[in-house]
Formats: sequence, structure tokens, C-alpha cells
Amino acid sequence: MDMVPFVQLTLNSRYIARWIFAGLILYIPVLNFLSLGFLSRTSRLVIVGSGIGLPTWQEKYEIWIEGVKLLFIFILYNAIPFFMFSSGFFLTTLNSFTAFFGHIFKILSFVALIVCSFLVPFAFVTFAEHMDFRRAFEFETIFAGIKQVFFEYLIGYGIALCGLYVCVWIMRIPYLGFICSSIISYYILLVSAYYFTELYKKTRLSAVQAPTETELAKE
Repeated sequence: MDMVPFVQLTLNSRYIARWIFAGLILYIPVLNFLSLGFLSRTSRLVIVGSGIGLPTWQEKYEIWIEGVKLLFIFILYNAIPFFMFSSGFFLTTLNSFTAFFGHIFKILSFVALIVCSFLVPFAFVTFAEHMDFRRAFEFETIFAGIKQVFFEYLIGYGIALCGLYVCVWIMRIPYLGFICSSIISYYILLVSAYYFTELYKKTRLSAVQAPTETELAKE
């Protein structure tokens, strides 16, 4: 998958201000729904055909509502890990006997977080394509799609996590760290949205099938 054209597009003077604005408000509650909605619209544009640009901000209310729906999807995907961690924390506060099981619950919650969040990229793209809240929770179908591109999916997921982890450290830089972390984090999410959408198009999940390397070679 060639990422260079999309990166060049995002750095074009015509488009760069659009995603930088979304990056600046990423850490601001309520306003950051716009940032999430912009990612969803970007994904939908990529599904139609890569290289056609980034979405505009003309329909801010619709973008904001789309971001709210995405936030609920992210929250629900992490509900089980959060419940397990909360239960484990509660058990550790009672006595030494329950504390043992509490620590186990807390460890398992991190495992559950990794498993649940692993499905999020394709759940995100599924929602972006169909705008159907329920389809984002068709776990078996989504996992079947991931298996079709598992190696590329795993690499992209790992790189994105590492990039976001670095942004957490950038935030600690005095004065400009918060702003830099916000913008860089959002750019990682934007490029990831493109990457996972292109992967998604290669699977049976998408209504728009991207041509395979074999088909391209025949052309």
C-alpha cells in the first residue's frame, strides 16, 4: 500500500489547515467530536476513491453528530475492560483475600482492552461506510474481515499505538508540548484512518472492493 500520495495530499497547502484545525481541538471536550467526525468523513472519501482530497468543514453540525456517534462506539468497545478494571480495583480495597482476585481482574482487564481495541479500526471504517451504528458491533463479521488482511492490520495497529504513545511523552514538554501532542496525535489518527480504510477495501466487509495486486498486474 502506497501511503506517500495521501501524505503529500495532507501536506498540500490547500488541505493542511483542515486537519490542523481538527488536531488543535482534539483534546478539547465536546469540540473534539468535530475531530472524530472529520476522521469518519475522511474514511468515507477514501472508500469512494483515494486521492480526491479531505472533507470540508461546511457541514459542522453533521460532522459533530458523526463524532458523537463514533465516541459512543469507542466507549462501548472499551466498556468490558473498564468494568473489569473497576471491579478489580474495588476488590483490592476490601481485604487481602479479595485483593488477590482484584489484581487478577486488573491484569485481565488490560488483556481485554487490547483485544477489544484491536477491533476498533475496522469497526470505525464499517461505521464510516454504512453510517449504521449496529454494524460497528458485528464482531464476528469484523474479525473475519481482519483475518483477510491480518498481517498488514497488525503492523498498522502496532505502529499507530507506538506513535500515540510517543505523543503522550511529547505532551510533557513544557509550554508547547500540549499543542504539539494534540496535532501530531491527530495526524497519526488521520493517516491511520486512511491506512485502515484502504485495508478495509481489500476485504469482503466493503461494498467497494479495491483491486488486488494480481488484478493490477493483469491490467
